[in-house]
Amino acid sequence: MPARFPIQWHITDTCDQRCRHCYIFTEGAPPVVTMPYDVCARVVDQIEDLCQCLGMDPYVYLTGGDPILHPDFWRVMELLHSHGIRVAITWSRLRIGTC
Repeated sequence: MPARFPIQWHITDTCDQRCRHCYIFTEGAPPVVTMPYDVCARVVDQIEDLCQCLGMDPYVYLTGGDPILHPDFWRVMELLHSHGIRVAITWSRLRIGTC
């Protein structure tokens, strides 16, 4: 079994929290952005190509802001799943049971 290659993928800055430690909403920070789905699809292809060259299995940590607030979150998850890429999600957890 090949070693895992961990990738932290920041798919959106959108977040409904304003945590003091977070850099996204600090003074002077760039505007909030969300990666469009077509760009996400190209990134998945690039992740596969990179890991194939390295002989490693990709392991993606989806993060942001709050990645589940990405308008195409479930499409991105389906895309990663269809490519056999393992995923972990870092999100605010405030909406458990509401997703």
